[in-house]
Amino acid sequence: MKEKKPFSLRLSAKLTARVDQCAQQLRDSGLEVSRTDVARMLIVRALDSVECKVDKLLFGMNEVSAARPPRT
Repeated sequence: MKEKKPFSLRLSAKLTARVDQCAQQLRDSGLEVSRTDVARMLIVRALDSVECKVDKLLFGMNEVSAARPPRT
């Protein structure tokens, strides 16, 4: 098992509710997940999606092409 380090976040009530809603949808589909499991999955998915590229992170993946000219 890989070593896991504690990492805590303070989230708004609205964002916490969204994480809880996602967790409940996963539970309703038969998965046993905790809020921490869901937060971890969402963070991994987000990091994989934006690859820490500034344009994707700050402007969104769909908005990048409309907001910025192509790089040459």
